[in-house]
This record gives sequence, structure tokens and C-alpha cells, in this order.
Amino acid sequence: MKKIILGTFLGAAIGYIARKMQEDGFFDKVSNELNKFTSKTKKNLNNMVDVGKNEAEYLKDRAKKYGEKGESLIQED
Repeated sequence: MKKIILGTFLGAAIGYIARKMQEDGFFDKVSNELNKFTSKTKKNLNNMVDVGKNEAEYLKDRAKKYGEKGESLIQED
């Protein structure tokens, strides 16, 4: 019986707190903050991917340049 009374009391308290938080606009604030966070994270991830692609292209160009330089040295001998 004590468990039923305790469960009822806790359920009512949690319901009251949730309603109070909704009235104060807490859930709207949390939603806005989550949207900002996800947008910022998405932007940072896209930037990291772009930097990685640029670095790979740079390394490819450098390797090609040194490959051509080595090829010309072989042909000179």
C-alpha cells in the first residue's frame, strides 16, 4: 500500500513540475538551444570534411609534382 501511495505522490509531483516547466517556456528554450547546437555541429562537421578534401587535393598535387620531377631525373640519366 505504501508503494502505491508513494507512486501516486511522485507521479503527481512530476506532473506538476512538468506543467510548471511548460508554462515557464522551459521546453521551448531547450528546443531552441538544441536547434542551435545541431546547426553548429553540422556546420563544424561540414567544415572538417571540406578541410580534409582540400588537404587531400594538396597532397595529391604535391605527389604528382614530385613524381614528375623524379620522372624527369630518370629520363636525364
